[in-house]
Amino acid sequence: MHRWLGFLVAGSAIAAMGAAPNPAMARTAPPAVAGQNPDASAPQIAWREGDVEDAFAEAREKNKPVLLYWGAKWCPPCNQLKQSLFKDPTFIAETRNFIPVHLDGDAPDAQKWGERFGIAGYPTVIVLLPDRTEVTRLSGGSMADTLTGVLKLAAARTSSTEDLLARAETPGALTPADWQLLSSFDWLDDPKHVGDLARGSVLVDKLAKAAPDPAMRRHFALTALLMASGDAEQPRLSAAQQSVLRQTLPGILSSYAEVKNNRQELAEGTASLILALPAGKERSRLSHDLIAAMDRVAADDSLPLGDRLSSIDPEIVLSKAANHGAVPQAVLAKVRARVAMADRLATNPQMRQGVMPGAGEALIEAGDPKGGAALWEAELPHAVAPFYYMADLSDLAAAEKNDAAALDWSRKAAESAVGPATRIQWAIRYSEAVMRLEPTDKQAVSAAASMVVDRLAHDTAGYAERTQRKVARWGDQLRAWSARNDGAAVLAQLGARLDAACAGNRCQNVLKT
Repeated sequence: MHRWLGFLVAGSAIAAMGAAPNPAMARTAPPAVAGQNPDASAPQIAWREGDVEDAFAEAREKNKPVLLYWGAKWCPPCNQLKQSLFKDPTFIAETRNFIPVHLDGDAPDAQKWGERFGIAGYPTVIVLLPDRTEVTRLSGGSMADTLTGVLKLAAARTSSTEDLLARAETPGALTPADWQLLSSFDWLDDPKHVGDLARGSVLVDKLAKAAPDPAMRRHFALTALLMASGDAEQPRLSAAQQSVLRQTLPGILSSYAEVKNNRQELAEGTASLILALPAGKERSRLSHDLIAAMDRVAADDSLPLGDRLSSIDPEIVLSKAANHGAVPQAVLAKVRARVAMADRLATNPQMRQGVMPGAGEALIEAGDPKGGAALWEAELPHAVAPFYYMADLSDLAAAEKNDAAALDWSRKAAESAVGPATRIQWAIRYSEAVMRLEPTDKQAVSAAASMVVDRLAHDTAGYAERTQRKVARWGDQLRAWSARNDGAAVLAQLGARLDAACAGNRCQNVLKT
């Protein structure tokens, strides 16, 4: 699920979800209009927009570290971060000791900077010295006061992330400041330093055994288990890992302070870890306690709205496992109530972009795909990035075997995408969808692939790092399609066009054998 609804008429979306309209679920305030900033007078981080070289030059002049935020306007977790941590007064105050620079993934040369700093996903927040040495990467799941403390420590650091991780191999030599940085490190999303999660889990497990206090030990232990399980929906735990889970999870769930500090780990994969235990009273008790803890998160208005919404995810996973893949009506009603809460509280376009994709997905996962689709479609007229919802609608239609609708939504998403990197990547999504859903229609495959070629020719600033990887994958898929569908002539034509598009080393012709 995502970490990673506008009502057209009061109650209409609720009716689409299969429930009667409820006046208590209507808005308390009208939705903000895109472009408006209701918090313009509030304190804000003094971001430098896009000019990384200038930010480092200023950092050298003022002898301050750089706080680099890499995000995208369409990215739901990025919008959640901007509406929570980046509005926290104590965090904002601490950023004055840095040169803050915001790098949108579609800004000029942004993809090249992402490659330079080893960034793979949105959002990423990195602290760097003026000489561009990385100090640490911040995990958005930590509490604001914790991250403020980490910023204070990072501002005084002169050693690199690589040095810290090397010293972490011998935990006995770590200082209290080292431990604080490591406990707030973004272990689950740092391909530069933790490319292989299973291998990285060995180090984190070592930290779990040596950390100076019980809460920190439990945090590292749970993180290590999640890293070791990877993205598996049904992970297998060894006897030793099961023992660690039994020793770790009750302590976290019995302390609400620890629940808050581990809320994203608990929401994202802990239910699957519990289901890896043998069926019985212990698994049932841990499931019950996890759901109860997540209910407290949902009710806590001091937490980011996205985290409050995603607190329902574990209950969906656990209820499906207990009911042969079905979600009971009582749980579905609870999901709908959480979605209504998110709709009521998400009062500006950025916040809605942060939480509404997850709201629709929660409904779909709980067995209400029509309700999820209705929410996403209702969001389109005022969304920050309508093409993001269109891509989700395409995936939903494909899952329901409605190929025509899936292709239509994917085409609309590609046509409306904004920004050089995003335009290339969404065109690739469309081309891949056509190859997958209409493989025998050579004209359709050629037309969709031509959109990618055209984007590569005109959106050269978007070609680097993650886009380059997606283009390479697209080329592999197109060659495989050609081999299966006698598409040599189509491939040759596209290859010739791509040669012209990539002239002057602007990109690589991935269709050449």
